[in-house]
Amino acid sequence: MRTKVVNDSTDLVPLLRAFDNKTKKEVFNELLLNWKPLSEILEKYGYEGEDALEYFDKMKLVETKWTTPEDGIDGRPQKKYRSYYSAFNINISCPVNEISEIFTVASLNRGEFEKLEDRIFEYVGDDGKFGSMVAENFGVSNLALKGLVKRSNRFCYKGLKLSRKD
Repeated sequence: MRTKVVNDSTDLVPLLRAFDNKTKKEVFNELLLNWKPLSEILEKYGYEGEDALEYFDKMKLVETKWTTPEDGIDGRPQKKYRSYYSAFNINISCPVNEISEIFTVASLNRGEFEKLEDRIFEYVGDDGKFGSMVAENFGVSNLALKGLVKRSNRFCYKGLKLSRKD
């Protein structure tokens, strides 16, 4: 197993949210032990477990592989997941105002976050918008916006442009 090194303050946002509920914690603990197929996670945790896998995959906390058709469902292969890291090494030095923004973004409750995420999703549209324009429009700093994007499964940066995730 490997150690994930965190040295960018915005990487704290998704890390703090990675284990913010019982399901995510339990799913990750299972993935620490062995490869688990998606069907097994769905059966045990439902769609909340699938969301956890998607979040872990976006953060690159898990590795994936495909099963053979014989080991899949109805003769079709399925994805299997396993934890990529067994430890974290966090080494960050930043100004207080920066870390306070990071913690504010990480601690937004789910409802507040989803409301803001929906508004940003509509604003960027299909073509995307420059990150600085989005930050200015929503009255947040570029750092806070970067944290929001890392927390979300719906966005990605393509250069300086914020786009909807494909």
